[in-house]
Amino acid sequence: PIYLLAKCPTSPHIYRLEDGAKRWVVDIETFEAEGYQWADLVMMDCYTLRSMPDGETIPPGRGPAPQP
Repeated sequence: PIYLLAKCPTSPHIYRLEDGAKRWVVDIETFEAEGYQWADLVMMDCYTLRSMPDGETIPPGRGPAPQP
């Protein structure tokens, strides 16, 4: 799948953007276990991230995602 890793400057949360939704990557351990690279992380404005619908968390089943 094609996706983008993103966060906004005022929030510590990282999201994987895919299929028009944001999926919260729940912690650094998961980020690293998924094979993501810090160099691939893109900064976006918080408003844009907040306006996207929430998808399933990564890993799944971690409850509601925090908003950026």
